[in-house]
Amino acid sequence: MSIKGGGERVAIHSMLAGVKAGHSVSLVSEEFDRDEFEDFFGCKGLFGNVEWISYPPFKAGFGKRLLLYQRLLYHQRQLRKTLSGRGGFDLVLGTQDVGYVPNLNAPVVQYCYFPEYFTHLEASPTSMLWRAYYWPASRFYKNRVRKIDRLLSVSDYTRDFVKSKWGRDSETLYPPCPTELYSGLNRPRENKVVTIGRIVPEKRMDLFSEIARRLPDVKFVIIGSVGETRNRYFDTLKARAPRNLEFVLSPLRKVMDVLGSSKAYVHCALNEHFGITIVEAMAAGCVPVVHDSGGPKEIVDKSVGFRWKEMEQAVTQISTLMNNDSLRQDMAKNAVVKSSSYDDETFESGLTKVFSGY
Repeated sequence: MSIKGGGERVAIHSMLAGVKAGHSVSLVSEEFDRDEFEDFFGCKGLFGNVEWISYPPFKAGFGKRLLLYQRLLYHQRQLRKTLSGRGGFDLVLGTQDVGYVPNLNAPVVQYCYFPEYFTHLEASPTSMLWRAYYWPASRFYKNRVRKIDRLLSVSDYTRDFVKSKWGRDSETLYPPCPTELYSGLNRPRENKVVTIGRIVPEKRMDLFSEIARRLPDVKFVIIGSVGETRNRYFDTLKARAPRNLEFVLSPLRKVMDVLGSSKAYVHCALNEHFGITIVEAMAAGCVPVVHDSGGPKEIVDKSVGFRWKEMEQAVTQISTLMNNDSLRQDMAKNAVVKSSSYDDETFESGLTKVFSGY
């Protein structure tokens, strides 16, 4: 719960769905600053209605060797210790990945962002070394999947991977997007481009920086959070940033002015599982310019924005939006309308229906 990304937003609205439906809700997690969390997401009072069952945060040892296995072993041990002797749970909802599902005598519903994300193996799928390294973890995950009663996928893209990787069907339930924050937003637009997300390598913020360098007369803004273990990437990114690139590290509820005054939103991540921030930007009237892969392909069609495969395409598309305001306005209006189909209420309603089955 410390990264403050899309997965944490899913956790928030999962808890809210349970509370609103009249259920008793418990959150099991590592310790984190609840006040800071509520401030960041603008969900004051959330934890006054939820039982919090916590344990100390994970700290890597052995010089960070075998980090995946250290983490899995640590969390499984802590979950057993923390939940020992507790009973009476009617349902377990996993919003972390399947490796962190506790062993409880209750049906499990798992929300899937992606079936497995083994970083090195994703980068080098034919590497025998990494295949051997991740083999025990893959077996562990598949064993955990057998204990899951029902799978929900963040997008059709993820649903296809769940089917091919685990041989299990799932239901697509798009994640909650805070579109209501931008209702009626109508402000003058600047020649400004924004991106939002965790400032980590997989979000390819360095590519966003290079796009900014190609368009020196346009202002670019990165709005994001920095995980404690990934500061080196942020420091390097900031040191190499062009003059027209600004960084905003603040609660997402405070970025309305930035989104409301920007013309375009750029998303650089490759094979993003969904893209909550894309929908948020669309609700604010920004035209999305996204990489043509993964979940964003389900969100962005030619009526609301652009998709690109090469950086030069993105540069050209952004330049077009900056210089053709009639086109930009038409796309922005369509984007606002489409964003409403991904709002918080739609997610909570879908999850409430899932709860009712138990």
